[in-house]
Amino acid sequence: MINKVNVTITSNTNQFAGIVPFSHESGLQTIVDGLGQTCAVVYKVPAYDVKVDGGGTYLAVRYGMQNNHKWPAPVTRRCDAGLYHPRICAPSWKPVYSPHSFAGAGRVGAWVLLPHKGFYIHEGPDRNKGGVGGSLGCIEIMDARWNEFLDEIEHLGNASCAAIGGAGKLKVRIEGDHYPNATLLGAIPVTN
Repeated sequence: MINKVNVTITSNTNQFAGIVPFSHESGLQTIVDGLGQTCAVVYKVPAYDVKVDGGGTYLAVRYGMQNNHKWPAPVTRRCDAGLYHPRICAPSWKPVYSPHSFAGAGRVGAWVLLPHKGFYIHEGPDRNKGGVGGSLGCIEIMDARWNEFLDEIEHLGNASCAAIGGAGKLKVRIEGDHYPNATLLGAIPVTN
């Protein structure tokens, strides 16, 4: 029997993360420095608590920014991508998803919050290893805890992510919030 699992994307900020403005058309916002090195434009944004009922709390990127190609980049800029209206979702499981702007180290897959809208819960960058990624407003579970997050959902749900998603047994409550301001950190070399 598959159990219901509840997850809350809170409006509680806890620490910070680095993100790079991104668009599907242009990719990461980058510049070329005086030495010819391609560098990603990095902003500091709040990290948010994500709580699993009956389980743990995880840190996540919740908001991102569109790559607008502006250079010099403004020192402060409001995030312009992400889900800020309160809502409850019953996400499906997408088994073949991997992060688009950094090499993920965790399990492949993502929770699709809104079909045909492109907002997922997926693996985020590992700040402990200097990780940053392009963000367009997905919920990105940070710091190499993605596998733990999925394992906890599967344990509580008594089934695989695919089975839980297929049965509609995962409920994600997104608390109402607002787009936060982001602060320019600088540009870092892009490595492949």
